[in-house]
Amino acid sequence: MKFYPLVLTWLLLIFNFTCDGQDDTLALKPLKTIPRDERTLSTIPDKAYFKSWVTDGRDILISPYRWNGYQWIAFSGVAVGTALIMTQDAWIQKVVLKNQNPFMDWASVNGLERFGSGVYTIPALAIMYTVGAIAKDDKARYTALKGVEAYVFGFISAQIMKQLTHRHRPYQDNPSNPNLWDGPFMPISNSSFPSGHSTCAFAVATVIATSYSKTIWVPILCYTLAGLTAASRTYQNDHWFSDVFVGSALGYAIGRTIMFNHIKKLKVLPVSHTGMGLMFVYQL
Repeated sequence: MKFYPLVLTWLLLIFNFTCDGQDDTLALKPLKTIPRDERTLSTIPDKAYFKSWVTDGRDILISPYRWNGYQWIAFSGVAVGTALIMTQDAWIQKVVLKNQNPFMDWASVNGLERFGSGVYTIPALAIMYTVGAIAKDDKARYTALKGVEAYVFGFISAQIMKQLTHRHRPYQDNPSNPNLWDGPFMPISNSSFPSGHSTCAFAVATVIATSYSKTIWVPILCYTLAGLTAASRTYQNDHWFSDVFVGSALGYAIGRTIMFNHIKKLKVLPVSHTGMGLMFVYQL
């Protein structure tokens, strides 16, 4: 069982890591500036929107086949970081538990945790969509819809990994042991890896932060809330820190992949930069 968590971390990230090979500016173009024949998005929950779920799910699954060298380096960094953090999980737990206080207890339970559980997140996305509809803001409506999609994909991905790993939560054993992994087909009560709250929080935060990246305070606010939400799971002794780290990386990957899938990858331009003719452009 010694190498089991490392293998599972590899499996988790290999199927869900981000596809950032594209030009980031693609996701930042206002909807109205994108020609209709290049759009693969919807601002209402119509057939095309739900069809995009199938496309996004497929691309999340096969994303490693399209990675370049930089993405493999990033993936390796996450995998190595996870392995190192796992060796310190018990120590981190002790430090966190020694520094708990009433205010942080209240803030974690009544505030931060609910961003990951969807109690605050889903209504916030609904409000964002409603305001966008009233103000005729396509970007807000599209972002809200993609935020819901990211939350659902984040939740499903985390639950699949929980079922495959069945890692014991910090509070389940006395003394706590971060090295207890029961593997597949065991009771759902052992569901520490990865942190579903962290996955969902970062998936939604990444969608909004990517969509509004030019408004500097939006990414800062989104990632701060997501980071605090993730940290609260360790603070409440519900997850080991490595659970939170992997869940956050997974959520970020899902959010980025979803946001970079709304532009068709293959374009045919009528004029080539070398003269008359056709130019084919493929966005990696």
